[in-house]
Amino acid sequence: LQSCKEASKNDPNLSYDFCVASLEEALSKCHPPPTNLEDLVGMSINLSKSNVTNMVSIISNLLKNKTFDQYTKACLKDCFDLYSDSLSALDDAVVAFKSKDLDTASINLSATLDNSVTCEDQFKDKKGETSSPLTKENNVYFQLNVISLAFIQMFRQHY
Repeated sequence: LQSCKEASKNDPNLSYDFCVASLEEALSKCHPPPTNLEDLVGMSINLSKSNVTNMVSIISNLLKNKTFDQYTKACLKDCFDLYSDSLSALDDAVVAFKSKDLDTASINLSATLDNSVTCEDQFKDKKGETSSPLTKENNVYFQLNVISLAFIQMFRQHY
């Protein structure tokens, strides 16, 4: 949790409280727990991957909802595609990080970070008529990726 403190000092986009809550939950399910910063980076990227898998499932279920108009369904479909693409980018980030290619790992994480913003912004394109049913989930995903990026930056400084 000291890592959250350091990371949140270095990145204004990172919520310390969110970081602590996310890591505490992940640590309770992680065996063996991470013993160093390198393990923590791997765990945080895997947390993002797990979240993306969940997002794809949530969006898939929302697409079955008959009450959404065509515009909302089109936005959801775009979000589904963005998050589906995020899975392979996060896999690439894991491979890059394991081989200590920190630049490639960061690039892949940054690319997926933008997907949550792109998804959310689409719903705002149609003035006042459509609100995103994914705002909370997009924010969680954004924060999880910020954590991973901040931990990679910390690892880079200590590596």
